[in-house]
Amino acid sequence: MSTITLLLALLGIVSVAVLFYFLRFKASSRQTDRDNRIPWNKIFFQRERYKETKASLKKENSPKASEQPSGEEDADFKD
Repeated sequence: MSTITLLLALLGIVSVAVLFYFLRFKASSRQTDRDNRIPWNKIFFQRERYKETKASLKKENSPKASEQPSGEEDADFKD
């Protein structure tokens, strides 16, 4: 094993130990029960609404077969 491997392993073990140390603490009710919290659920679901709206707009703006001029026909390609 090289020195860098041992240092990275030690760093990983220390990081996990610090993580588990801080997991013991819970946020106070003053932090969690606020009126001005960021509405993360609305932010995440806006992406889905945006995709749905974009898809519906594309569907509305796409040309329909009945709107094509009847005098023009599609090209007939031969191999």
